Amino acid sequence: MEIEVTQAGPAAASPRIGRRHVLGAGVGGAALSLLPFLAGRAQASAGDTTTTAPPLPPTDADVALLGQAQQIELTFVDLFETAIAAADWSDDEAAVMVEFREAHKEYAAALSALLGRHAPNTPSESLMGSLVAGFSGAKDGILSAAYDAESGAVAAHDEILGQLQGTNGAVLIASIQMAEARHCTALAALSGATDLAQLLVDDEADALQVNG
Repeated sequence: MEIEVTQAGPAAASPRIGRRHVLGAGVGGAALSLLPFLAGRAQASAGDTTTTAPPLPPTDADVALLGQAQQIELTFVDLFETAIAAADWSDDEAAVMVEFREAHKEYAAALSALLGRHAPNTPSESLMGSLVAGFSGAKDGILSAAYDAESGAVAAHDEILGQLQGTNGAVLIASIQMAEARHCTALAALSGATDLAQLLVDDEADALQVNG
C-alpha cells in the first residue's frame, strides 16, 4: 500500500493518517517475515513547494515538538536494549527485537539531522521510568508492554503531526509513525495474536508524554 502525502497548503502540512488504516498495512505473516517490510527507514523529503506552502524547515514551535519526538525514539532504543537483555529470545524473536532497537536509533538520528544543534539527543528520563519495568522480566510481558508502548508512540506522533507547521518535520514524523504502527502489528504477531482487532490495535493506547 502506498500513502501519498501532498502539500496543498497549511492544512496539508501535517500529513495525518488514520491509525487503523496505517496499522492494517502490516497485517499478515509471521513477525520475522515482516522484517524487510519494517526495515524501511524514515527520511525527510522536501518535495515541491509553492509560494503558499508552509515553511519547509521546522519553525521555532516545531523544534520543541520534534525534540520531544526524538526523546521518545531514544527512550525506545534504551527500552529495547533492556528487553533484549532481559529475556531468553529465540533467534527469530531476537532478530525482531534488534531490528526495532536499530529502527528507533535511526529515527532518532534522522530527527537529530533535522534539528541540528537544537536536538536534545537524550532519552526522556520520565518516560523511561514509566515504561522500563514492562520491558524487563518474562517474554510475554515484554511483548505486551512493547505493543502498548509502540501504540502510545504512534498516538504521540499523531498529536505532534497535528501541531507541526514545517513540512520537513511533518513528512519525517509521518514516516516514523507509519513504521511504528507496523511495529505494533509485528509485536502482536510475535506474541501469537490472531485476533484482527488486536493486530489492528483497535484499543489504542494513550499518547506517550515527554516530561523531561
